[in-house]
Amino acid sequence: MLSFGRLLAVNDVGERDDPHGQPEYWKVELQLVFGEDPAWADLDSMGHQDTGFDHAEIGVSRTAALAERRRFIESYPQLVAMWRAEPARSALTLERAG
Repeated sequence: MLSFGRLLAVNDVGERDDPHGQPEYWKVELQLVFGEDPAWADLDSMGHQDTGFDHAEIGVSRTAALAERRRFIESYPQLVAMWRAEPARSALTLERAG
């Protein structure tokens, strides 16, 4: 199973003129469940659990950031195999955090 999660801050809540207004936080998680396959049997041995944050703006910098992610995926045969595989099932959750 692969699980991708992100925390989103939504600023369009409350009074727009409130100088002390705080964003609302939401957790988004995508879970992909794959069948057994020898191609990713040692996926746990990769040592990567978090790809970090990227705040690249739309345009050249975002294109470069996406290219870097693609190079990262392509550097691990297990991830390449999963990227091309069809999940047996998936789930998407969106819930208010905190």
